[in-house]
Amino acid sequence: MPVAKEPWDRLQYVIMPHSKFLRAVGDSLQFLGVTRFVLEKVGPGFVVRSAVPVDPAKLIKPNVSEKIWETQTSTRRHAKLFREDGALHYEDSYVSWLDAQGKRKRRKRFSAQTSATKNLPQLLRTLGRHLDRVEPHSFRVSWGEQEVHLDYQLADGSRVQEILSIAKLRELTLRSRFRRAPQK
Repeated sequence: MPVAKEPWDRLQYVIMPHSKFLRAVGDSLQFLGVTRFVLEKVGPGFVVRSAVPVDPAKLIKPNVSEKIWETQTSTRRHAKLFREDGALHYEDSYVSWLDAQGKRKRRKRFSAQTSATKNLPQLLRTLGRHLDRVEPHSFRVSWGEQEVHLDYQLADGSRVQEILSIAKLRELTLRSRFRRAPQK
């Protein structure tokens, strides 16, 4: 008789670098109007606690053309985001879906390059690149208006705390854009 598998064994997740995960979460947070928050890596996903309560009604599409394209699947996905404890729970599958949605939107926008250093998704992506380099076992990000507190634990058990200003993150975002720019 076959052994019953756990529900998560049946799901296949795409392993993404922290930079992609955090950019996708940043897209969602920006859409919801969240500017100050604490983000923690919990298991395979993320939990975000906003400094100001988030209204789930913000996920309702504002115009009829967007509502037509809204599927029952995406509505159920959004519903899983909000939990009774007031936190936003970003599971792997939801973040993968957000990433795919974001890619489609970014392909359509040509002006994204001009405002990239000012928006939350790009700044979180830059922070994610840093996390990809240090490969933390777990981490916590406290995002404020002027600075970001990063606390992470490495595989060897050592803890590291860093404080980055938003201005420094913007500078790092610009540097990474210049490195990626095609040479002419």
